[in-house]
Amino acid sequence: MNQTRMTSIPLRSYLIGLCGLLLGAGLRLEAQAPACPQAFTEKQKRTLTEYVHKKYKIPDKIALSLKKNTTVRGTCFREITFEGKSAFKTWELTLYASPDARFLSSDLLDTTLDPILEQRAKDEALLKGMVQGPIATRGPANAPVTIVEFSDFQCPFCRKFASILDEVLSSDGKDVRVVFHHMPLGMHPWARIAAEAAGCTQLQSSEAFWSLHDRIFENQAAITAENAKKKLGELARSSKGVGAGAFQKCVDAGMSVGLVLKDMDLAGSFQINGTPTVFINGHRVGGVESAAKLREMIAEARKEAATHTASATTSGTR
Repeated sequence: MNQTRMTSIPLRSYLIGLCGLLLGAGLRLEAQAPACPQAFTEKQKRTLTEYVHKKYKIPDKIALSLKKNTTVRGTCFREITFEGKSAFKTWELTLYASPDARFLSSDLLDTTLDPILEQRAKDEALLKGMVQGPIATRGPANAPVTIVEFSDFQCPFCRKFASILDEVLSSDGKDVRVVFHHMPLGMHPWARIAAEAAGCTQLQSSEAFWSLHDRIFENQAAITAENAKKKLGELARSSKGVGAGAFQKCVDAGMSVGLVLKDMDLAGSFQINGTPTVFINGHRVGGVESAAKLREMIAEARKEAATHTASATTSGTR
């Protein structure tokens, strides 16, 4: 009995000591874990900038700089934003870099977040960025559904979308807001002239803009690069709400050029390179080939907005 007791006590002490040793070693290892680098070195910044220049085939004449360089909360990954500038345009590109600056990714997925809520937050942030400033808009500002379109007046697909949109809004658009952004494509010879003409009516009133907007698309086939200025002037003077004198003064002085360039710059910042590009509540959609399809998309957006509102109300009352 005494011998058994004597051998068991040292064994228990040994195990307790061993556990303590391992625990202490674990604590020391944790304490010795390397901290995240505070920032990239100048050499790493140059390497990243040169890589992005080549990877995205950015012309040498466009100056590229690292505008933002911060750690992603709770990780050692870094969110880096590059800014490119030319004489006419500024755009941004956000990427995520590994701690050693070796790997780049266009997205970083956080498995601790609800993907649905995360996407909704991204859509809301995107939408907010698209409805700032002097924009062409119609419909209630507090509408549960907001449609943002980037359009080109010479684009036949934009003309079709405008027709589909009018059909839907005339019967089912009381709670829908529409925001229009100019995006005249270089391949269309009179699209830029039309955008600046429409921009001049936009500076007058929403009624004037949408009236000329509709008339340009209705007469798209009759407008050419040679008659664009004359034809657009005629359409503007016969559009509802347009002050002819103010319109002509605006066109002659190029007063709407900045407005059009701002929209084009916005399109570039969101990597939009085709028309029409359409967003519904911040979510980019494609294939709006019919009024029925657009109604379906709007109905789904209404449903999501209602669910989000109800959820926010419930959370606020707790």
